[in-house]
Parts: sequence; C-alpha cells; structure tokens
Amino acid sequence: MENIKIRKMRDSDILQVIKIEEESFEYTYPPLLIMQVFSSFPEGFLVAEDENTKKLVGYIIGIIEWGHGHIVSIATSKEYRNKGIGTALLKKLEDTLFKKYNVGYIALEVRFNNVDARKFYYKRGYMDKRLLPRYYEDGTDAILMVKKNPYIKLPDTPVIVTMW
Repeated sequence: MENIKIRKMRDSDILQVIKIEEESFEYTYPPLLIMQVFSSFPEGFLVAEDENTKKLVGYIIGIIEWGHGHIVSIATSKEYRNKGIGTALLKKLEDTLFKKYNVGYIALEVRFNNVDARKFYYKRGYMDKRLLPRYYEDGTDAILMVKKNPYIKLPDTPVIVTMW
C-alpha cells in the first residue's frame, strides 16, 4: 500500500476506471451506467491512485438504496492485487456509509463460484444472507452478502433486506 492514495473519483478518471473494470470482469458494467452511478452519489465512488505514477490501480462503487449501503463494484488492477488496496477501498467506503450516512447495513452480490471474492468479504465481516438463483445475465447464481453497521449498538436483531 506504499504510495497508494485513496480519494474520491474525478470525471477525468472514468477511462482508467473502465479499463480496470474490463481487465477484472468478464461481464462489465457499461460506461454510461458507471457515469450515472458516479453522478448520483459521487461520495460512494472511490479510487486508489499510485502517487508515483498517478495511475489509478483500483476503484470501488457504492450507493445508498432505501437507507442502506450497496456495493456495486470493486476491482484492483492485476499487477496491484493482494497488496491491501481492495481492503483499503472497502474500509474507506464503509467508513463513509456507516459513520457519515449511518446506514444499518451494507449489502453486495457476488458470484456464487467466485470463491476468492467471497473469502475477501468473509474476512472483512460480511456474511451470506441468501442465494440469488440465476442472478447474473449468464445464468450464474449470486450470493447476497451483508455486513451490519458495527457502530450502531442495538439488540441482536436480524438484518431484513428489503431491496429484493
């Protein structure tokens, strides 16, 4: 994580974000959708920048839906993976959503067969909530994962996800 800075995305970053998206996923979000999400909630769109080269090496997109957080996408450039950048991006977004916006939980979907991504989220306190059969356009199942806001001290009540 040396020389990596986490910051809010700028309009001029979009081409680099799209490049990371395309190298990271077989099925990508269209650039227009990425820009629309950025326009609707810019605080939830963070990038990781190598301060030496000024190159973007990762991003995370988060939004607020029905008063709860939702991670839309997270990716790191191949040559920068397993260096803590994804963890730093996720932590920064969680801080924004949990502390500033006081969301009750953050949800995300991950491909059922993406074991590495699921392990990444398990290590960071996310838990499986339910299976979403044939969620992705290619027919692949997803797992809905959820993390409760650790700063809200309530009795141990279940998380009720109302988005699906």
